[in-house]
Amino acid sequence: ILMDLPGDRLQKWHIVFKPTRLKHWVFRWLEPYFQHCYAVKESPGGQFWIIVDSKSCYMDVRIESKRDYPTIRSLCPDSVILSIKAIIDPNAYRYTLCVFNCVEVCKSVLGIRSFWVFTPYQLYKRLNHG
Repeated sequence: ILMDLPGDRLQKWHIVFKPTRLKHWVFRWLEPYFQHCYAVKESPGGQFWIIVDSKSCYMDVRIESKRDYPTIRSLCPDSVILSIKAIIDPNAYRYTLCVFNCVEVCKSVLGIRSFWVFTPYQLYKRLNHG
């Protein structure tokens, strides 16, 4: 399955925000429904969901059938979902110094270069309010 067709600069992604089940001290300072985020997009042809989810110790990239989950809401229940149309510039450079977390993965797939956005709630505000 090809994730992106050559020359496909406009991409629609769903950024999913949700609470986490992990017990870590840092989550005490994060907004309750904005403790984790990940990215989902439709595959070319629209048969699958492609999920890019940064875990605490590995990257989870998987596909789910749209027959099992026909809508993004059925795939991601009890989540805050923003649908974003991103224009990807293949010549743009990303910052190499960053906190590598779930937010940085979502910023990468969207082509966002906002250095000071590093919590899920900051990303939500950046995407929702500019």
